[in-house]
Amino acid sequence: MEETITPIGVPLAGGGLQCLATFVDRPNRFVAVVQLPDGGITNAHIADRGRLIETLTPGVTICLVARDGEKRATQWQAAAAQRPDGSWASLDTLLPNRLMKLVLTQHAIPELPPYSAIRAEVTVGTSRFDFVLAGTDRPILLEVKSAGRLLADSALVPDAPSARAARHVQELAHHGAQGGTAVLIVVAQGSVKRVAIDATIDPTLAHSVETAVTAGVIVLGVSAQFDRNGLYFERTVPCDIYRA
Repeated sequence: MEETITPIGVPLAGGGLQCLATFVDRPNRFVAVVQLPDGGITNAHIADRGRLIETLTPGVTICLVARDGEKRATQWQAAAAQRPDGSWASLDTLLPNRLMKLVLTQHAIPELPPYSAIRAEVTVGTSRFDFVLAGTDRPILLEVKSAGRLLADSALVPDAPSARAARHVQELAHHGAQGGTAVLIVVAQGSVKRVAIDATIDPTLAHSVETAVTAGVIVLGVSAQFDRNGLYFERTVPCDIYRA
C-alpha cells in the first residue's frame, strides 16, 4: 500500500468562511469595493499593496474570506481574484511567509545549509528579517518575497518598484559580503518552472539581486500550487532576472 504524503500548505487568509463577490472598485490600496451575491455593496480589506492593474479589473470574481475581530474596519478580506482562464491569483501577501515557516520546519529545501532552529521576524542590527535560522556557525538570514504575476511558466516580481524590497536584498548582500550566510527565497503563488525579478519594472531590485548573488547570497525560487483552498509547496525552481 502506497504511503499518502500530506502536502505542505497553508489556508487562504488564515482560513475562514469564504464568499464569492464581484469586484467594483479600489478607492485606495487598502480597500476593495465589492458586490455581494445578494446585490449588496461592501468594502473588503486588501493585504496586497501592489498595483494589481492586471488582476483587479471591474467585474472579476473575488474570493472573500471572513475575518473576525472588533477592531477590524471590514468584515471581509479580499484574498484571491479569478483570472480569465478560471484559475485564481492570490491577494494574500502573508501566504508565502506562512508557507515558508512550515517548509523550513520540515526541512523541505535541500539547498539550504544545515540549521537547527527557526525564528521569525527577527531584528539583526538595524534590520528586521523574515527568518533567522540557527546554523552550525553563524545565523542564517532569510528573506521571503512573493511573486504573484504569472507569465507562461514563470512568475515575476514585483508589479511596481519597491525600494523596501531592494533595501532588504542589499542588506542580505552586505551580510554575505562579510562572510555570513544569507538567503533570498521568492515564492511563486502558482505552479511554475522559474521565478524572475522583473528588471523592466524595478531595475534597482534586479541589480540588487545580481549584486547579492555575487556576494554569495543563496537565491532560490519556490513553485507553489495556489487555489481557493490555499498555497501548497511543490519544489524549488531557478530564480533569475527577466529583461523582456
